[in-house]
Amino acid sequence: MLLELFPHLSALLIEEVQRRPDQVMLRTRARATTAICRCGQGSARVHGRYVRRLRDVAAGGLNVVIEICIRRFRCANPACPAVTFAEQIVGLTTPHSRHTPLLRGVLTQIGLALAGRAGARLAAAIGIRAGRDTLLRLVRALPE
Repeated sequence: MLLELFPHLSALLIEEVQRRPDQVMLRTRARATTAICRCGQGSARVHGRYVRRLRDVAAGGLNVVIEICIRRFRCANPACPAVTFAEQIVGLTTPHSRHTPLLRGVLTQIGLALAGRAGARLAAAIGIRAGRDTLLRLVRALPE
Protein backbone atom coordinates (compact mmCIF):
# COMPACT_ATOMS: atom_id res chain seq x y z
CA MET A 1 0.00 0.00 0.00
CA LEU A 2 2.75 2.47 0.92
CA LEU A 3 4.64 1.84 -2.30
CA GLU A 4 1.52 2.79 -4.24
CA LEU A 5 1.49 6.14 -2.42
CA PHE A 6 5.26 6.61 -2.54
CA PRO A 7 6.56 4.86 -5.70
CA HIS A 8 9.90 6.71 -5.46
CA LEU A 9 10.64 4.60 -2.34
CA SER A 10 10.64 1.28 -4.21
CA ALA A 11 14.38 0.74 -3.57
CA LEU A 12 13.73 0.79 0.19
CA LEU A 13 12.31 -1.76 2.57
CA ILE A 14 9.89 0.08 4.88
CA GLU A 15 10.21 -1.42 8.36
CA GLU A 16 8.05 0.93 10.42
CA VAL A 17 5.66 3.84 9.96
CA GLN A 18 5.13 6.23 12.87
CA ARG A 19 2.53 8.98 12.84
CA ARG A 20 3.35 11.86 15.12
CA PRO A 21 1.22 14.98 15.63
CA ASP A 22 3.26 17.01 13.13
CA GLN A 23 4.90 14.40 10.87
CA VAL A 24 4.97 10.89 9.46
CA MET A 25 8.23 9.00 10.05
CA LEU A 26 9.16 6.11 7.76
CA ARG A 27 11.95 3.87 9.12
CA THR A 28 13.59 2.14 6.18
CA ARG A 29 16.68 0.37 4.87
CA ALA A 30 17.97 -0.38 1.39
CA ARG A 31 16.79 -3.54 -0.36
CA ALA A 32 20.12 -4.09 -2.17
CA THR A 33 22.76 -6.28 -0.55
CA THR A 34 25.71 -4.61 -2.31
CA ALA A 35 26.77 -1.10 -3.21
CA ILE A 36 29.07 0.40 -5.83
CA CYS A 37 32.00 2.64 -4.93
CA ARG A 38 32.76 5.76 -6.96
CA CYS A 39 35.67 3.84 -8.56
CA GLY A 40 33.09 1.44 -10.04
CA GLN A 41 33.94 -1.57 -7.87
CA GLY A 42 31.04 -3.34 -6.16
CA SER A 43 31.28 -4.45 -2.55
CA ALA A 44 29.28 -6.51 -0.07
CA ARG A 45 31.64 -6.01 2.89
CA VAL A 46 29.79 -3.84 5.39
CA HIS A 47 32.05 -1.62 7.49
CA GLY A 48 29.41 0.12 9.61
CA ARG A 49 26.00 1.77 9.70
CA TYR A 50 24.46 5.13 10.51
CA VAL A 51 21.01 6.69 10.36
CA ARG A 52 20.21 9.36 7.78
CA ARG A 53 17.04 11.46 7.75
CA LEU A 54 15.60 12.85 4.53
CA ARG A 55 12.60 15.12 4.24
CA ASP A 56 10.07 14.22 1.57
CA VAL A 57 6.95 15.84 0.13
CA ALA A 58 4.04 16.28 2.54
CA ALA A 59 1.26 13.72 2.80
CA GLY A 60 -2.10 14.81 4.15
CA GLY A 61 -0.65 18.11 5.36
CA LEU A 62 1.99 16.33 7.49
CA ASN A 63 5.74 16.45 7.00
CA VAL A 64 7.19 13.15 5.82
CA VAL A 65 10.61 12.15 7.14
CA ILE A 66 12.38 9.11 5.74
CA GLU A 67 14.82 7.61 8.21
CA ILE A 68 17.24 5.34 6.34
CA CYS A 69 19.75 2.98 7.90
CA ILE A 70 22.72 3.65 5.60
CA ARG A 71 25.55 1.12 5.41
CA ARG A 72 29.21 1.98 4.90
CA PHE A 73 31.08 -0.52 2.76
CA ARG A 74 34.76 -1.35 2.34
CA CYS A 75 36.00 -0.88 -1.21
CA ALA A 76 37.53 -4.07 -2.60
CA ASN A 77 39.74 -2.16 -5.06
CA PRO A 78 43.21 -1.67 -3.49
CA ALA A 79 43.97 1.20 -5.90
CA CYS A 80 40.88 3.17 -4.83
CA PRO A 81 41.62 6.21 -2.62
CA ALA A 82 38.32 5.66 -0.77
CA VAL A 83 38.81 2.88 1.75
CA THR A 84 35.16 3.01 2.79
CA PHE A 85 32.10 4.53 1.15
CA ALA A 86 28.45 5.05 2.01
CA GLU A 87 25.72 3.50 -0.10
CA GLN A 88 23.55 5.85 -2.16
CA ILE A 89 19.99 4.93 -3.11
CA VAL A 90 19.55 5.78 -6.79
CA GLY A 91 16.88 8.42 -7.35
CA LEU A 92 16.50 9.13 -3.64
CA THR A 93 19.79 10.16 -2.06
CA THR A 94 22.71 12.28 -3.12
CA PRO A 95 25.76 12.97 -0.96
CA HIS A 96 25.06 15.44 1.88
CA SER A 97 21.47 16.14 0.75
CA ARG A 98 18.70 16.43 3.35
CA HIS A 99 15.82 16.48 0.85
CA THR A 100 14.56 13.91 -1.62
CA PRO A 101 14.74 14.94 -5.29
CA LEU A 102 10.93 15.12 -5.33
CA LEU A 103 10.85 17.61 -2.44
CA ARG A 104 13.71 19.59 -3.94
CA GLY A 105 11.72 19.92 -7.19
CA VAL A 106 8.59 21.10 -5.36
CA LEU A 107 10.56 23.66 -3.33
CA THR A 108 12.33 24.88 -6.47
CA GLN A 109 8.99 25.44 -8.23
CA ILE A 110 7.63 27.31 -5.21
CA GLY A 111 10.79 29.39 -5.10
CA LEU A 112 10.50 30.24 -8.79
CA ALA A 113 6.87 31.25 -8.45
CA LEU A 114 6.94 33.21 -5.20
CA ALA A 115 10.55 33.43 -3.96
CA GLY A 116 11.31 34.33 -0.30
CA ARG A 117 8.71 34.93 2.39
CA ALA A 118 5.64 34.30 0.24
CA GLY A 119 7.08 30.98 -0.91
CA ALA A 120 7.84 29.97 2.68
CA ARG A 121 4.24 30.76 3.67
CA LEU A 122 2.86 28.68 0.77
CA ALA A 123 5.16 25.78 1.64
CA ALA A 124 3.99 25.90 5.27
CA ALA A 125 0.35 25.94 4.12
CA ILE A 126 0.84 22.68 2.20
CA GLY A 127 2.76 21.03 5.05
CA ILE A 128 6.39 21.61 4.05
CA ARG A 129 8.78 23.46 6.36
CA ALA A 130 11.13 25.60 4.30
CA GLY A 131 12.75 28.92 5.05
CA ARG A 132 12.93 31.82 2.64
CA ASP A 133 16.71 31.45 2.34
CA THR A 134 16.36 27.80 1.33
CA LEU A 135 13.93 28.70 -1.44
CA LEU A 136 16.17 31.47 -2.73
CA ARG A 137 19.25 29.19 -2.60
CA LEU A 138 17.41 26.57 -4.71
CA VAL A 139 16.45 29.21 -7.29
CA ARG A 140 20.03 30.55 -7.44
CA ALA A 141 21.34 27.00 -7.98
CA LEU A 142 19.32 26.60 -11.20
CA PRO A 143 21.19 26.94 -14.49
CA GLU A 144 20.60 30.14 -16.47
